[in-house]
Amino acid sequence: MDGALKGRVICITGASRGLGAAMARAFDAAGASLVLGARNQEELSAVAASCRDAVALPCDVREADQVDALVQGAVERHGRLDVMVNNAGLAIYGPVEALSSDEIGLVLDTNVKGVILGSQAAFRQMREQKSGHIVNISSIAGKLHLPNESVYNASKWAVNGFTGTLRMEAEAHGIKVSCICPGGIDTPFWHGMEYTPF
Repeated sequence: MDGALKGRVICITGASRGLGAAMARAFDAAGASLVLGARNQEELSAVAASCRDAVALPCDVREADQVDALVQGAVERHGRLDVMVNNAGLAIYGPVEALSSDEIGLVLDTNVKGVILGSQAAFRQMREQKSGHIVNISSIAGKLHLPNESVYNASKWAVNGFTGTLRMEAEAHGIKVSCICPGGIDTPFWHGMEYTPF
């Protein structure tokens, strides 16, 4: 796998821990140049420092200007963006009637709006290049109905629907679009939960 991605420029959101950090290290081992974004700058910088060719940029995916800056950071450093991985996400679990408006907004803004903003920013750059690959990280929860996960489920079903339409629109511009729906992964995402990943 060493060198398989040499010359490729990959941007990853939510790269400070868990799946995002693991992807960063795997892509780095394959020779890619990385632009990593997350809200926790200290943890993000540590991930970047563990890689051969990575830069850490602060990014809250709920803010369009920060997502745009992340993509532009890749272009300014490397002249292009080959792969955009919209990975940032979070979950707040509980009975349907128990979630507050703020909690609902936080999940939907991060998991859905964040993916849309990241896709838009990448699409604009990739359309100019006439190439690129947008990868949206969804979840098996976007294919199931799970108790106490109503809003998280809704956010991931939304990601799946958005990605399908984006794929149709992107094809004419030479842009590939993928949606990945992993099951439970042993990461800090589950810390503090009363049950383990399925």
